[in-house]
Amino acid sequence: MIALLLAATTASLPPGPVDFKAQDMRIEPKGHRVYLDGDVHLVRADLTVTGDHALAEYRQQQEPARKRKAQARLGGEAVDKFTVDGRVHMQRGTRTADGDRGVLDVPGQTLVLTGTPDAPPVVRDGSETLSGDRILLRLDNDDMDVQRPKLVLKRSLPSETQKAPTTPVKVEAARLKVFKEKQLAEFRDDVVVRRGDAVVKSPRMDARYDKDGQLTKLEMRGGVDMKQGDRRATGQNADYDAVSKVLVLTGDPRLYDRGDVLAGDKIDMALDSKEVRVEKAKGRLHPEQHKEETASPATGGARRAEHANDETGGRP
Repeated sequence: MIALLLAATTASLPPGPVDFKAQDMRIEPKGHRVYLDGDVHLVRADLTVTGDHALAEYRQQQEPARKRKAQARLGGEAVDKFTVDGRVHMQRGTRTADGDRGVLDVPGQTLVLTGTPDAPPVVRDGSETLSGDRILLRLDNDDMDVQRPKLVLKRSLPSETQKAPTTPVKVEAARLKVFKEKQLAEFRDDVVVRRGDAVVKSPRMDARYDKDGQLTKLEMRGGVDMKQGDRRATGQNADYDAVSKVLVLTGDPRLYDRGDVLAGDKIDMALDSKEVRVEKAKGRLHPEQHKEETASPATGGARRAEHANDETGGRP
């Protein structure tokens, strides 16, 4: 979804110790723990994690206590997990993230960020942001797993003209999984997409991207409901082309607009205008409801739909 999710160029973390520093450090050899307090810094390759406090937990190894203690003092070659609390900040390449707590699983190569309802964890790349109840960052392949994601996309969907400001797209869902190699982001359960005054809801959605991480297509399945101003459209499936900004509904699609009711095999809707195209159209039109639109190019919606109805022989 964007450079934020798919265009990161970071490689997997190489094996080796996690270097750490803090203002105060207390070692608990019997518990295989090290407590860090004040200006905590964890560094491994290109990954940096900072916070106010941290707990480092070491492997249960069959080695003399002196050796384990020495490992803790030397920087954590045998560390299994760091739990960082308080103003947690992560940086890796161009990607940054913030949260109230971060758990770094060293063998598993994951970083889990959590926060509070008022201040959820956030991942940023430029002007794009992703937040959620829980964000799992995979450090070996840049994949992500997010609970209750809220995503704001700006660079991927520019406005019609370069001079006009970019219209951001906001996406919410119960779950998000990002697969960098597949150039795919999967949104599941209670998916809501907002762009300007358009709101599209669906049980599931796949977002596809090009090699540069720019959005190319949104694929919604399992029932789609779209509202934009006075217009409402439904169908079993919908595909949104990020370049043409056209939403294509299939699977018994229907369009409702100020008393107009249109149906057909396929309905194409331009989100930046009132233009609508219907294949094998049938329905009921009320042109008098659209008189104020006649002076605007955006009136194409009703007229084009009516024209399609004549061509296919459909009857209102």
